[in-house]
Amino acid sequence: MTQPFPPRQQPYPQQWGQPQGWPAQPSQPGWNRSQPTFGQPSWPQQPGRQQPGGFQQPGYPPRYPQQPGGFQQPPQRPRGGNPLGKVLMLLVVVCCLLLAGVIMANMIGGTGGTSRPVETYTPPPPDMDPPPLPAPKTYSEATEWMTKNPIYQQSTTIPTDCNNLKPIDALNASEDELNAHLQDLTACLLKVWHGPVEAAGYQLPRPPATVYNQPIQTACGKLDSVNASYCGGDQRIYYAKPLPKIFPKELQNTKFLMEMILGHEFGHAIQARTGISISSSAWEQRVSTKAEANVFSRRLEVQADCFAGMWINAVARSQNLDDNDLENLRTIAYNLGDDVLSGKPNIDSGHGLGDTRKRWFTTGLTGGPAISQCNTYTPPDSQVR
Repeated sequence: MTQPFPPRQQPYPQQWGQPQGWPAQPSQPGWNRSQPTFGQPSWPQQPGRQQPGGFQQPGYPPRYPQQPGGFQQPPQRPRGGNPLGKVLMLLVVVCCLLLAGVIMANMIGGTGGTSRPVETYTPPPPDMDPPPLPAPKTYSEATEWMTKNPIYQQSTTIPTDCNNLKPIDALNASEDELNAHLQDLTACLLKVWHGPVEAAGYQLPRPPATVYNQPIQTACGKLDSVNASYCGGDQRIYYAKPLPKIFPKELQNTKFLMEMILGHEFGHAIQARTGISISSSAWEQRVSTKAEANVFSRRLEVQADCFAGMWINAVARSQNLDDNDLENLRTIAYNLGDDVLSGKPNIDSGHGLGDTRKRWFTTGLTGGPAISQCNTYTPPDSQVR
């Protein structure tokens, strides 16, 4: 919901402003132009990032050599054959049929003709002392991290089983019930995202998550009583218990509503752990007008919408989400638009119009496993309006 890194109020030890001695800003700054280096700022060093190496094509063993000599033609059997041989042949045929049946049963597995993935990953507990977030050293590097981030080269696993995540009535559940559900939810989110983030060369610790019922102070400032947010300052997720009530009454009991919103906030966690957030916020602060800054904010927000859609696509089967459920979630995405929430059709703000948010959420929901579909930093500004 809220921006994880509020403009000009970064939860980092140093602002991305322009201290004395740095190169002057261009008269018409462009977010995609190469910029001079910052010098030696005191930003936290990026943890050692292993660049994702390509898999070496395995060598195939040489073909087996032909057996020397030819096969002798076996002598012709007398007419009538060998009764014992016929019995043996029949047994061989029966065994082959049984083996084929076993193989077919394993293939269909009773799940609509596709095998279910085997869960081998156990999410760790929430990390109360996570490693520092990566931060670029130059605006040129920031541009690279936004537009050509290694995360865009990765894919999610579809489907991913999250059978430990049980349905909950988010509108009427108690705070304790919501907190317990939130822990299962972050575990499920990590099941989908830990693989691609780590394959891209980054770390993805499990963020602590908290449900609150009144305004709460965080490292990113005070959150009001109806909100949800990922805070980069403490790398935690916050969810307000009354949040479903911001939607029209007929949508407040939408199945998977809470999970979708937290999927968006976890999307901000992915952006933070891959350096996209700080890079985008750096450019948001560098541009000279509010309208230009809003474009960067919207790119960040609709990318989190797209990430949320990808996660739901991965777990939809294990959560028994049908087409009607998914259509309702698209409606939720629309209702989170700046124009819908404000009642101002032409508003220029930082999260995106309802149609735009719905479109990017749908892109992630229906576009398959490739994370490149959620690169919101290369399309024209009009695509993130």
